[in-house]
Amino acid sequence: MDRQRLWVLLTLALLFLGATIFYFVGVAHDTKTRFRAGYPIPTDLLPNDLLTAEQRLPEGPPTPTDVRASDPLLWGNASSAVTVIVFGDFQSDASRQEAVAIDAALTAVGHSPQIRVVWRDFPLIAEHSKAVMLATAARCAGTGKKFRAMHDLLFSEGKTFDEAEILRFVRKLGLNEKDFTVCMRDPAIPFHISQDVEEAQMHGVTGVPTLFVNGFPFVGFVDADSLAAVFRRNLNLIATP
Repeated sequence: MDRQRLWVLLTLALLFLGATIFYFVGVAHDTKTRFRAGYPIPTDLLPNDLLTAEQRLPEGPPTPTDVRASDPLLWGNASSAVTVIVFGDFQSDASRQEAVAIDAALTAVGHSPQIRVVWRDFPLIAEHSKAVMLATAARCAGTGKKFRAMHDLLFSEGKTFDEAEILRFVRKLGLNEKDFTVCMRDPAIPFHISQDVEEAQMHGVTGVPTLFVNGFPFVGFVDADSLAAVFRRNLNLIATP
């Protein structure tokens, strides 16, 4: 065997070895991986009949989730009769447009205190590399009672979504920069965000924006006029004896 052919074979062998290592490293970091018959297989490649009940995603429209005491409040209060749960991604243009539409709809109905709007993080990690970091920034702002203000800034002024821009927002909101920085390094926050995403997926949420108005799902962008009509209908229902 001549030297040139030997180098070709050696190169192919190294490429094969590298691809194998890359695959198994990826598998090791995939939290959805399960082992069946001794082989690691991602659950999204398995048919439903091989998945457990917990692993199966529901079919059909998203199902409503309960509001938790920890859910950040954007409008209203716990006694509001109409509850809107918004699943969004701070790096998503569609979520940005929905935030504008929600504000316009609330204005159209006179900012009724009977409407409560809460936020749920649903970062599209595969599409938006900074989505989790932005969700973490909003939650850290929430420790200083500034979640809504950070939410509004991220959607209205966010452009580069880098550290300098986030810190500019922190100073603008009058938050303690040192405490905020420590909070941003807390690994528990991204962990809880990932848990929220998994919970949302179990309820059939697959993208943003997704809204629930008193438990009724709206998948995709809803314009301000349509949303205001939904708000008025729900307000009329609670006003009718």
